[in-house]
Amino acid sequence: MRKSIKGLSAILMTSVLAVSASAAAVTSFAADPTYTITMQSTTGHTYNAFQIFKGDVTENGGKKVLSNIDWGENVNSDALVDALTKDTTYGAAFTTAIGTETNAKKVAEKVAKQISTYKKDSAEIKAIAQIIGKNTKGTGKATNDGSFAGGYYLIEDVTENLPSDKDAKTSDTISSFLLEVVGNSTPSAKDSTVESHKTVTETDDTTPTTTPGQKYADYDIGDSIPYELTFTLPSNYADYVNYPITFTDDMCAGLSWDGNAKIYYGASDTTGADIKFSSGDSSYPGGAKWTYTTVDLKTKTLSASDVITVKYSATLDSDAAINKAGNPNKYHVTFYRDPNNSTTPTPPTNPDEPTPPTPPTGNTPDDTTVVFTYELVFNKTDGKDPLAGADFKLEKKMGADWKEVTAIHTGTGAKNPTKSAVDDDTTEFSFRGLDAGEYRLTETKVPKGYNSIDPIEFTVTRTAEGNMVTNLASTGLEMTPTFNATNAKLEAEIINSEGIELPGTGGIGTTIFYIVGSLMVGGALVLFVVRKRMNIKEQ
Repeated sequence: MRKSIKGLSAILMTSVLAVSASAAAVTSFAADPTYTITMQSTTGHTYNAFQIFKGDVTENGGKKVLSNIDWGENVNSDALVDALTKDTTYGAAFTTAIGTETNAKKVAEKVAKQISTYKKDSAEIKAIAQIIGKNTKGTGKATNDGSFAGGYYLIEDVTENLPSDKDAKTSDTISSFLLEVVGNSTPSAKDSTVESHKTVTETDDTTPTTTPGQKYADYDIGDSIPYELTFTLPSNYADYVNYPITFTDDMCAGLSWDGNAKIYYGASDTTGADIKFSSGDSSYPGGAKWTYTTVDLKTKTLSASDVITVKYSATLDSDAAINKAGNPNKYHVTFYRDPNNSTTPTPPTNPDEPTPPTPPTGNTPDDTTVVFTYELVFNKTDGKDPLAGADFKLEKKMGADWKEVTAIHTGTGAKNPTKSAVDDDTTEFSFRGLDAGEYRLTETKVPKGYNSIDPIEFTVTRTAEGNMVTNLASTGLEMTPTFNATNAKLEAEIINSEGIELPGTGGIGTTIFYIVGSLMVGGALVLFVVRKRMNIKEQ
């Protein structure tokens, strides 16, 4: 918690309100003195002081004593007496002590006695402060004004915009009412902080291991991704009458809630309760906003600073972004911020009556997680030019088994990483929607006239800086990364070598047949000429 609470509780006095008709045996201050109120640990907060009783302040043995008491300028005295005497817890005690009178001295005596009866931070004392706080009038005076008449004051936190720490995901609450005898006073405010966080579990399929509590992770398309939302109650949680909270989780278009949310109320709740989100308008194009409201945490067994947890999973869809921005979802909690005004209003029975205002709420800062997924691209070449006629399958090592990435998930309607369409002219093979891990690339169809390649095993890793993935890398295969606003991919060249033409050595060749043929043709011509000459001579 940002502030240190130093012992002065939400409505409690470290001093005793004492009432006396005279200032005998004490050292009196000068007539009509003025005093200062110096708030402790007040960064970002504004406080006003309302005078409930006025009188003369003296100090005796470190205790402040108020005498010559009358009603202060910032109290509705009749309304306060009426509220005190009609209160279900304290009404009888106040009625007995003061009757129906509005005598300031008698009311102050009874308030002092009630406060001294109970221990600090008790519900009884807080309730008395609540009653007083609801019966003030005017705007009071800012505590840093530096000029206060002596009296008994209710100090109210009137901060308009609560401070928050975006990095720590915390937001301040309003301080509970304080009651203080003024003389010079240095009260400590009792405000607090609430805190909310969102994390994602990283899963390594190859090992296999899981690492919860991360701000980013990478997954295959079709994977179910575990998320966890937490909200830490304020240290002044006991001061609230009711305490509803609303979880708001806004998913981008690449994520779909699996319908399996459970809420856990504190560390002792190990089983959780099934809950249903309701949808709303997302701030992400095509996304979905999910909300869940607990009507009143006060019905649960919870204490200050306990943690409320929601666990659920969402599936990484086929339309997930494959780029440096990844697939974000953000989360915040809406909570009651003012313990002095935390009663849920009752709607009027008469429609003509105005609806009472709801207690003021605040929001914790958005907390975002990001899930990445990648593309692996293989370009088929002969070492110089693109080469068609091949085909590949890509497998991922999942534990002890290798599974083809396009069939990691099974069942009707299962989503899987995708492979680009392949025909006889394809030279680029793309596998989209993968995470880091160990892979094996196998050639399942070899271009005609070329040698097949041996299966290639390689590992994809990602590097990170802060809470974001910054680059991709591979070992076992030289791959070029592209990681920017439009791509998150690794690309490699896969080379097929051409087959070797080998000459035959088992025959006599064709030359001899040409020579023999030529000789046969020549001999036939000679024989024809000789026979023709012989025929002529005979004639």
